[in-house]
Amino acid sequence: MTVIDIRSPLAYRQEHIPGAINVPASVCPYKKLPPLGPVAICGEGLGDDAAETTAAAALSQKPGLKVEILEGGFAAWKSSQGVTTRGSGFKRESLNYISYARLKSAKADSLVLVDLRKPASATAQAMTDLNAEFPGRRQAKSAPEAAKSGSGAPPLLVLIDNGDGSAEEQARRLTAGGNHRYVILTGGEMILSQHGQRGFQRGAPGAGLTSQNPSAPGAPK
Repeated sequence: MTVIDIRSPLAYRQEHIPGAINVPASVCPYKKLPPLGPVAICGEGLGDDAAETTAAAALSQKPGLKVEILEGGFAAWKSSQGVTTRGSGFKRESLNYISYARLKSAKADSLVLVDLRKPASATAQAMTDLNAEFPGRRQAKSAPEAAKSGSGAPPLLVLIDNGDGSAEEQARRLTAGGNHRYVILTGGEMILSQHGQRGFQRGAPGAGLTSQNPSAPGAPK
């Protein structure tokens, strides 16, 4: 089976499944490919369901390709200790972030909202109702609780805090434990209270799909 990595060239250069070829999602409709037979599409696995679906539809139109989508994407591959091209040694920290808009469009059954928010004080304004903001999304109060839900590929854990840094701390613990399928909601409770409108945003690299790919489609401008 041929693995087609539809992530950005930057993300691909940093790390990918050995032997995978890089055809970014936006290029898939125009890319000429030989009859490769069985093909597995590998996306970020971080809420990029639309990109995977679009790429799969485009590649399925090409002769000689039998297309499937790698469930959970590259993040699930890493979490299952799959081999990658990443070398050993010190690497600069790179946390995964997701925008409000991208979270809104992500498949409900593939993720769990991990609510790490805590009121600043007893008199603080009530926090945003996640059920109303993201109908149909599963919720948990901790990452271990969230990781137990669902079957198949590990769910995408969406870490939401109120700007106190607890989401970043939880992300580091997940990464240390080998779980790479998580994202931090950019802006946390502040962006929720604004229902995704432009304003204050957590100062995260990329502030979109991931910090590794700040130019990803759908990233806020």
